[in-house]
Amino acid sequence: MHCCDVILYVRLTNEFYARDTSRKIRAANKAKGERGEPLAVNPPYGYKKDPDNPRTWIIDEEAAQVVKRIFTLCMEGCGPVQIAKALENDKVLNPTAYHQREGRNTSHQTPEKPYRWNVRTIAVMLQRKEYIGCTVNFKTYTNSIWDKTQRLNPEENQLVFYNTHPAIVSQEVFDKVQELREKRVRRTRTGRTSLFSGILYCNECKQRMYFCSSNVPEKYPDYFVCSTHRKDRES
Repeated sequence: MHCCDVILYVRLTNEFYARDTSRKIRAANKAKGERGEPLAVNPPYGYKKDPDNPRTWIIDEEAAQVVKRIFTLCMEGCGPVQIAKALENDKVLNPTAYHQREGRNTSHQTPEKPYRWNVRTIAVMLQRKEYIGCTVNFKTYTNSIWDKTQRLNPEENQLVFYNTHPAIVSQEVFDKVQELREKRVRRTRTGRTSLFSGILYCNECKQRMYFCSSNVPEKYPDYFVCSTHRKDRES
């Protein structure tokens, strides 16, 4: 057997092994997710793993108080920007800094400003069903073992299991926050808004359309963009 044939054989063997291993891992995760076991490596901010059973989550009292405050501020009419500012002013550690202080694994580097909260983080927290005691699996997916890009899964392809762990906020509060967030009209950087902001939805994925405007309207007219496409340009 020639040298090039050996190299080709090794490559094909490695590729077959990688595909087989990936297929088994995907099948195991699919079965686990369909049983209602959390697929997330780490619990969301506000929870921690139960020392007696790492597969279950228990409330992290200190972080849970911050979560409750975030929902309360939203109920009082504050948006993510105002909430982030309030937490920073009161020197509340952001999730990454807090988890690192507690000695927990995180996928992020140590933040230079531990009290600086990301507005996007707060917006996502306000939408997480985990805070009402739900496990939500299959939020994202990857195309293959070669393409590790995480893509958002449509809600209809996600699985939601209720009452799998203690709730931090009540269903009533959560629903009210979703209602307020749906009705909230966000101003663009240009200061302009649209009569249709908050009431337009994409005909394809049924998600909300966001209003966008430019400082040069004669060159770049105002438009709406699907939230699914805005999060994942390939969608």
